[in-house]
Amino acid sequence: MAFYRLAKKAGLASIAWFAWVPVLNIVLQLKMIQKSAWWLLILLVPIVNVIFFIIWQVKLCRAFGHSGANVWWMLVPFVYNIIWIVWGFEKETQYVGFWA
Repeated sequence: MAFYRLAKKAGLASIAWFAWVPVLNIVLQLKMIQKSAWWLLILLVPIVNVIFFIIWQVKLCRAFGHSGANVWWMLVPFVYNIIWIVWGFEKETQYVGFWA
């Protein structure tokens, strides 16, 4: 539900339903940081996939105006998921776009 709402805030309402499909939700996240869905193939490369997933999450946090330091909550997945849910329903969270 969180990424569905965040996709709408990012102006991707036409593909917001991707948030409900297991692999497509990653494609949706890549679209929010303006990367091609082909980058999904990087997840198939061992070790590199972890590094790139962290980079994607930092860029996603920044795209919504939050600090990339929040990514360290990934070590506690339950808390990290709650953070995204809060951001999805928070009125103050706005899509500021992707940069560099």
